[in-house]
Amino acid sequence: MKPLDVIWNAAKFHSVIKNIDKDMKDLPPLRAVAAFEACYRLKSFTRAAASLNVRQPAISHQIRLLERDLGTKLFIKRGATIDATPNADELYLAVSSGLSEIARGSERIRRRGLEDTLSLATYPGIAAFWLLPRIARLSAAEGAPPVRVTTADRDADIPLADVDCAILFGTGDWPGYETKLVAREEVVPVAAPALAAEWLEQPPEALLEHGPLIHLEDPEARWHTWADWKARRAPTALSVNCAFTVTNHGIAIQEALLGAGVALGWSGVIDDLVSREALVPLHERPIVSDRGYYLILSEHLAGSSRRAWLLELLGLPDNDDAESGVSPVT
Repeated sequence: MKPLDVIWNAAKFHSVIKNIDKDMKDLPPLRAVAAFEACYRLKSFTRAAASLNVRQPAISHQIRLLERDLGTKLFIKRGATIDATPNADELYLAVSSGLSEIARGSERIRRRGLEDTLSLATYPGIAAFWLLPRIARLSAAEGAPPVRVTTADRDADIPLADVDCAILFGTGDWPGYETKLVAREEVVPVAAPALAAEWLEQPPEALLEHGPLIHLEDPEARWHTWADWKARRAPTALSVNCAFTVTNHGIAIQEALLGAGVALGWSGVIDDLVSREALVPLHERPIVSDRGYYLILSEHLAGSSRRAWLLELLGLPDNDDAESGVSPVT
């Protein structure tokens, strides 16, 4: 490198450092920012203190410092809870955006230190009852990569840009990613053997009206529900019994295994449990749709041994067919 280039690059670096110094001086106290983020998210000084492992007066002190620094009120107390002011809403958008960038940057750096590791994201039920048992069976084989599995209930919380691959539910439309169908959506009621024996001889209408049904809470309306089952298999049922509701399919299946009720089981999640007779289907015909579970592959896996191992794990061909391909970027 020429001497003038060295001087020029040093000057640019010095300019960046000066800008960072200025930005740092403009920042409010970082402890106060952490306290604010927890208070806003949890809507309570007490819960924020518990999450940060400090006492409640320390949280109140940090919020006062932040309000003094910004010259505005951030929260209004409503008994045990707090309401955010419009200025707090604006600040939280900036804080959460900054924290998300830090988290993504940190994850990228962690991944560089784990280049041989295959990172995969999916739902808790798929991970617990379908994916992890398969990984355990193949992990001892020669050439098997270390696997890091992360889970989330909502697609919005799946870090698709920060993992090598994911198994998600949908129609196969993930722009910019290669997708391969793992399993079509097929849904059937399932129960533990003892409970199943009580209901196998009953008509579907009786199960819907009187059975201990486990409902799956689904704000995004992605999954089949007991109402869908009624429409397809028992339209004359007078009602659908609401025994209890859980927040993800993994919990629903766990409760069914414990004999607590009858859950709707998705193919791909329950296959091993049914083959081992831990769960018993309560109907001969599942209801189906054009949706399914898809493997979503990042382009940097192309041609890698990790990709080949993953496709072997899932029993998928290493070529494009009618059920796989790259969704166009839009």
